[in-house]
Amino acid sequence: MNDVDASAGGARRLGLAGFCATAVTFGPARNGYGLFLPEIREEFGLSTELLGFIASGLYAGYLGALVVVGFLAARVGPRVPVLVGLASACLGMALVALSPNVEVLVTGVVLAGTSAGWTWAPYNDAAERVVPPSSRDRVLSVVSTGTTFGIAVAGLVALATLVLDTPWRAPWLAFAACAVAAAALNAWLLPRGGSHGAKKASPGGWSGLGWLWSAASAPLFAVALSFGVVNAVYWSFAVDLVSGAGGASPATGPVLYAVLGGAGFAGLFTGDLSARFGLRRVLRATLASLGAAAGLLGLAAGWLPAVGASAVLFGAGTMVMSALLSVWSSAVFRERPSTGFSAALLLFGAGSALGPGAGGIFAASFGLGAAFLLTAVLALATAFMIVPEAPKGSP
Repeated sequence: MNDVDASAGGARRLGLAGFCATAVTFGPARNGYGLFLPEIREEFGLSTELLGFIASGLYAGYLGALVVVGFLAARVGPRVPVLVGLASACLGMALVALSPNVEVLVTGVVLAGTSAGWTWAPYNDAAERVVPPSSRDRVLSVVSTGTTFGIAVAGLVALATLVLDTPWRAPWLAFAACAVAAAALNAWLLPRGGSHGAKKASPGGWSGLGWLWSAASAPLFAVALSFGVVNAVYWSFAVDLVSGAGGASPATGPVLYAVLGGAGFAGLFTGDLSARFGLRRVLRATLASLGAAAGLLGLAAGWLPAVGASAVLFGAGTMVMSALLSVWSSAVFRERPSTGFSAALLLFGAGSALGPGAGGIFAASFGLGAAFLLTAVLALATAFMIVPEAPKGSP
């Protein structure tokens, strides 16, 4: 009974620590730039093209952290990379809040963006160490739900900033303080030390990468790359697009984020949806919803019902797709699921780094609306790729 209680307590502590960390790092730290893009554009006088390159730098930092954390976590355990990520979030958001020029602003945006890469994978390692197998999926679902909570709260904070006529920099200081609190909580709750058996040869390692490339993995990697582009373009420019539309209220952007975050809780049902309808159908429906979300903004960014529908479709779609990548990679790489999923995440990160820069260049010539329509075409085209069903008995 004591062992059961200890295991349950460990699961609750890990879930709480992870929820708070992802709420900060995947909420304002990674996506706050897009939320406050209109204010940043106005104060610093930046072009759409340059704003896109800054967003690409943010996601490139995220990608770099993903690469490093895979090697670091196995040696020092989950606690160190998570704390590094939260420190990056705190320092980066503080720099944004206090930035006297574009150079400091960009440094802060990119540094804050790396935090999400530092704090994603370590919780999977921690769950293997302290959570019974029967509870791991539930705990990791709680951790991932922090993303939707953080995005929704960031939107509500931005809305309050408008209502109270507070400078746009003030929320960034509040977000930085939240990162400090989350770091203190994780320092207290996360297990110390390296992963068990970290020094032993692991069949899930990166040596001999030929096994990654196959007819089964090619569609997975293509979808991950495409999703990275679509996801990053939407998060980077959606608020800027709706805020600049004719007749739009200044509150439209923050409300968009709040709705996005709320709709993201649909990701909790990904496993049930895949089990009932199959991976192929759920994947295609999700990609179609992402394409519809981008298309609605491209066609009717100034029409509030279209903006609301886009937020619901994208918020639900992006969280379901994130979970689907995990489910799908586990089916494709049965013998090495962690390494296979890491490879899919790297492709997702590469698409995220490429998307905003390319989108900004395209928008500079044809407008943001056209860039969103092109993004919608990419998502819908990807939806019609041939996606093999997960084998029976797979997650």
